[in-house]
Amino acid sequence: MKLMTLFPRATPRIGAMAVTMLMMTTPTLAQSAAQATQESDWKVAAGLGVLRTPIFPGARKSEAFAAPYFSASYRDRFFVRGPAVGVNLLRFGEHDRFRLGVVARYTLEAEWDESDDRALRRLGRIDGGLDAGVFGSYRGESWFAELAATRGAVLRKEHGEKSTRGSGTAIQFGFGYTTRLATHLRWTTQASTQWSDATRARTYFGISDAQSLATGLRPHQPKAGITSYGITTTLDYAFARHWTLIGLVKFERLAGDAKSSPIVTANGKANQLSTGLFLGYRF
Repeated sequence: MKLMTLFPRATPRIGAMAVTMLMMTTPTLAQSAAQATQESDWKVAAGLGVLRTPIFPGARKSEAFAAPYFSASYRDRFFVRGPAVGVNLLRFGEHDRFRLGVVARYTLEAEWDESDDRALRRLGRIDGGLDAGVFGSYRGESWFAELAATRGAVLRKEHGEKSTRGSGTAIQFGFGYTTRLATHLRWTTQASTQWSDATRARTYFGISDAQSLATGLRPHQPKAGITSYGITTTLDYAFARHWTLIGLVKFERLAGDAKSSPIVTANGKANQLSTGLFLGYRF
C-alpha cells in the first residue's frame, strides 16, 4: 500500500495499518460526521492520504505510504474499521454510552520480512494473521475509553527453519478527549498502552537460539508485560458538507522486554513516530 514508484515496497498491508490507526485513534469522528450529514441506518466515511510510519515495531527507519481508510456502521450495531469487523452486542447506560462486543481483525500490518531492513537480516519473516476477541467501550460527548482483549495467530518463519505459529494474547487500553476548537475544526487526543503475553512478545521481539547463531544477536526471550504506550492526536477540518481533512501525529514508545530486544537495541529504537494527512468523504 505504499505509494506507487515513490515508495517501492507497495503492499496492501500498510494501507490496512493506516486504516486501523486512523479509525481506532479517532473513534468518534466518522460516526459524528456522518450523522451530521444525514440520518440513516448506514454511516460511512472513506478517504485517502499519506502516512509516514516505522517499517516495523522498533524500527529506526520510517517510510511513507499511500494510506486509504474506511469506516462504516449499521444502526450502531455492526461496524467496520479498516481491517477490523465488530458487533456491539450490548449497549447500556444513558444514551447507550457503554458498549460490550466482539471484534475480529486481520493483522496485515504485523508482517515483516528479513529483507525489509538490516535490523531484521537473517531473522526470517512474519506473515499477517487473524486476531479476535472482546471489547468494552465508553463514548461520552467529550471523553471516550476502550478496553480490548484479543488472541490470534500469525505465521512465523525463522531463517532456514520451518514455519511455526505465533502471536498470542494482547490487551489494549486507550482513553481520550475530543472537542471542537471551531465550528468546522475538531481536535482529538488519545493515550494508549498494550500488554502482551510471553508468546506474543516473543513472536515480534524474541531472538531464538537459531536466530542468535544466524545473526550474532544475543538470545532474547521476552516475558509477559507492557510492550508499548503512546499518545495520538488528530485534527479534523470539515471544509465542506461531505469533505474533511485530517492530520494525525502518533508517538509510541516500546517498553519492558520489547524495548530491550536486540532487534531494537542493535539497529532500531524504542521511540516510534508516525504522521499522516488524509482527505475523507462522508457519505
